[in-house]
Amino acid sequence: MWGILRVPVKQRSPQRLDLSLLSILVVDDQPFFRVLLTEILRNLGVRSVSVAVDGEDGLDAFDSVRPDVLITDWMMPNIDGIELTRRVRASEDNALKVTPIILVTANNRKSQIEFARNSGVDEFILKPVSVKSVCDRLREVIERPRNFIDDPGYSGPCRRRRAEPSFKGPYRRFDDPLEIESEEDMVESMRSIMNLAVARIGLLVNALRDGRTDIMAQLMRAVGEVHSIADEIQDFHVSRVAQLLRTYLTRSSGPETVRPDVIQTHLNAIDVLFKTPNLQTRMRDQVVSGLEEVIAKVGVA
Repeated sequence: MWGILRVPVKQRSPQRLDLSLLSILVVDDQPFFRVLLTEILRNLGVRSVSVAVDGEDGLDAFDSVRPDVLITDWMMPNIDGIELTRRVRASEDNALKVTPIILVTANNRKSQIEFARNSGVDEFILKPVSVKSVCDRLREVIERPRNFIDDPGYSGPCRRRRAEPSFKGPYRRFDDPLEIESEEDMVESMRSIMNLAVARIGLLVNALRDGRTDIMAQLMRAVGEVHSIADEIQDFHVSRVAQLLRTYLTRSSGPETVRPDVIQTHLNAIDVLFKTPNLQTRMRDQVVSGLEEVIAKVGVA
């Protein structure tokens, strides 16, 4: 007669999702995706967001930050997201080893997802990353956490799902088209994040007008974010304006020589482009060429 196999289980208690109280660590070796995830999380109301530039940095940050949730990319050099997950699950710190882990990946093949599941991953975010997918996965690990199995053969969230009427099989949340946002939704999400970066540039311009000279690094980062996102969503007109602004800032001899009115002129051009549909190519071309003429006349091109 077979005996009952008893598996060590640690209860994970469901909590009401309050994003403002969460501490989240983002691990990604690609600067663009680090910025994207950070901006999405802040846009959702998460106040405490830490970042790590690769898996090794992620391990160090994980021990020091002790986040409520770890979000990591899968494909990274040396220590990838899977190895990072395994090391977290092997931690001797019982509080840390049960931390929910969300893996970001472009791969939704069942075999690969199952491989990641068996490594101890809680949830997945499929690329392209969107505000909705990030929020949905955070809600899943906080409000509907799975119990934690701590066994010599496997350490991680229980791989069984509670029976639910809407459950469509073990791979539902990886293949269901309803779970994968359309490209249009992704572009809209990224455009919202780009708007936030543009707004931040506006605030920094006001600080320059007030005599602040210690914000150039922040200004360059914000302009770089706009440029990167514009490239990613193939808004080449906004990308060109951001590149012109970056060139102007780079050529300036110092913060004292940077003219807030010149930066504002670039922001005005971006604002017009935001309001002009992409299909109106001629009008958008005129906005960019008009900006180039203006900055050439004031001798800052």
